[in-house]
Amino acid sequence: MDNRAIGVFDSGLGGLTVVRSILARQPDINIVFFGDTLNMPYGEKTREQITALALHDAEVLEQFDLAAMVIACNTADSAGGRQVAEHASVPVYGVIDVTALAAVNATRNGKIGVAATRATVRSRAYPKAIRKYLPEAEVYTRACPELVPLIEAGHLQKDDPEIIRILQKYIPALISKGIDTLVLGCTHYPLIQETVAELFPEVTLISSSDAQAEAVLRQLPEDAGIRQADRQFYVSSDPEFFARKADVFMGSGMNADIRLIASGK
Repeated sequence: MDNRAIGVFDSGLGGLTVVRSILARQPDINIVFFGDTLNMPYGEKTREQITALALHDAEVLEQFDLAAMVIACNTADSAGGRQVAEHASVPVYGVIDVTALAAVNATRNGKIGVAATRATVRSRAYPKAIRKYLPEAEVYTRACPELVPLIEAGHLQKDDPEIIRILQKYIPALISKGIDTLVLGCTHYPLIQETVAELFPEVTLISSSDAQAEAVLRQLPEDAGIRQADRQFYVSSDPEFFARKADVFMGSGMNADIRLIASGK
């Protein structure tokens, strides 16, 4: 039997929504997750810093017996996805390209908005990826730096006034461009997807977490059996903090110990 796992890394917590989406579709798959909680958030760092951290995260996962590696962080993928793929010994699945394709398949008028971190927006990775599939697309991006701290602080209810206020601050600028599709370009954002949908019902929402999970499972080699439901979670600092937050991102109990791996960064 193939005992290999899917390795998933993120800058901290958001990538757990990708794990959640993978397990919702394939509950018996083996998962090894690494969250770089020591260095989070990545969204305000330079491209060079993010690339170095992404390469380190991949090195951490390479310690394990993997069938594939998943970059469950839009920011890490936008800066260092190519370098990670070049250095890794297993297939690497990023998040941006597959999410861009999902947005292209969803749009009817070719106008697509992207809400993301500052680093992802600065990278221009989404406009480039979207126009690869739809050259005539009009792509509008908006950095939303206040969303991740609010989400991690637990502002997740649909009627939460702080989340509503911040969404009303950022998203209308995209809506005003006539978009019909909005990419939630950060793996934290699926946790507030219902609120976004209620506030802006005129657009189709694309969850990067769901798009990536579907693509990973669709592209896995057939011989990657990995069906023992073994789940391992590692962080680079403060496992207790991670444990307190993780259930929210996973949507249910973790049912796994959270272990510390020295970062070296």
